[in-house]
Amino acid sequence: MRKFSILKLGVLAIWALSSIMQLEGCANIVPPSGGPKDSLPPYLITARPIDSALGVFPKEILVGFNEFITTTSIQENLIVSPTLKNTPLIDARLNSIKIRIADTLLNNTTYSIQFGDAIKDVNEGNILKNFTYVFSTGTRLDTGKIKGKVMLAESGRVDSTFVVILQPAGKDSAIFKERPNYYTKLNGKGQFSFNFLPKGAYNIFVLPNDYTKKYDDSTKFFAFLDSAISIETTKDSLQLYAFQGAKKQVKIKSSSTLKVTKKTGAILKYNKDFDGSEQDILHPLHLTFETPIHFNDSFPIALCDTFNKKLAGSSISIDTAHPETIIVSYPWKFATKYRLIIPQASIKDSLNNILVKTDTLAFITKNEEAYNSATIRIKDFENLKNPILQLSKEDKVKFSYPIVSALLTIKQLPLGEYTLSLLLDNNNNGKWDTGAYYGKQKLQPEIVQWFSTPLNIRANWENEINLILNK
Repeated sequence: MRKFSILKLGVLAIWALSSIMQLEGCANIVPPSGGPKDSLPPYLITARPIDSALGVFPKEILVGFNEFITTTSIQENLIVSPTLKNTPLIDARLNSIKIRIADTLLNNTTYSIQFGDAIKDVNEGNILKNFTYVFSTGTRLDTGKIKGKVMLAESGRVDSTFVVILQPAGKDSAIFKERPNYYTKLNGKGQFSFNFLPKGAYNIFVLPNDYTKKYDDSTKFFAFLDSAISIETTKDSLQLYAFQGAKKQVKIKSSSTLKVTKKTGAILKYNKDFDGSEQDILHPLHLTFETPIHFNDSFPIALCDTFNKKLAGSSISIDTAHPETIIVSYPWKFATKYRLIIPQASIKDSLNNILVKTDTLAFITKNEEAYNSATIRIKDFENLKNPILQLSKEDKVKFSYPIVSALLTIKQLPLGEYTLSLLLDNNNNGKWDTGAYYGKQKLQPEIVQWFSTPLNIRANWENEINLILNK
């Protein structure tokens, strides 16, 4: 049983208007002046029923604190475990909180009411973090605990908006059909903990904190442990990796200068992925449309010089993985002007919509001064499976390099700051692969580890960095 110092103060008001406990004194509350600044959060001094009470079936709970409090988003922070059918009514006044329970409570069950960071003192705003009130309808408190951490598999970062869910082992379909009895939120470091759990075996999942808390959409972020765990006392240091089984389709905002008119009807629009107004020499040019498209071979697209002469060695294709994207590949040269001629009828979508007119994209590649080299020294990579170093900007991977030795030399990189991450490429296909949980196939995602130290590529500078890889 948890122990608190519970003071019985005759002049303390738990509830301002309660006929049971009344605050004696004045109409205006004025904090004393002078003295050191209050840096301590409120703390519990009394409760009815008492905290950790046994054999109780309360319909109303009163908790009192040592000072006047205020609350922030208390219903959003509140978690009752096991979950109740009806959300308890919460009313906070002066130095106390009243909790009204409408449900019929289960026999021999430990209930915990978590307030998160919703409670703070009035004067200084000191937060009472993770305040939890517990009681049992049986003769003892359950003591099972689970602790762990959740990371985003694709980036190695933390998303603290997720919830961790427990479902009974042996009910594999529960995560698709039933709201959970037990769930908890992540803290800012991606960590979670369950307390006061009854003995038993559980499957553990991660989902966004939405109303259903079910895995009813493969575009939702999701994570799972490969096998159920049995709760006797404490399960610690569990690690889960969240992934999207399928990406959400996002409508592309077109930057094309073409406009829709009443006469022309529906037309095709597209985005160009220039770096600013210039083409990066290390990447193909991508044209991305709003819908999947196909070529009309009678009117081919051509990459040309400034005299409109078609350039040998160029390749223009539709991305098989993203049929709305055209890839223009060429061994680009520094500071060189190019033209991409797109005939009006060269591209059609499934409804045979075409461009409103022939379009010519005139662009120039970056000059040599926009690039520099980098030297990366890598330690402890030998025991990792197919490690790949990824360089990203704005959360998008720009460059990838398989790690095969302790020294990686990159001859050309565009100037700027890059986020570094390590992909453990299980299937050795050179890219990150997501996980799956539908049907019989239950596949964990590939894991990415994120480095806090960035790689900053500057002109006229020896760009070097040392990395130590986690095993």
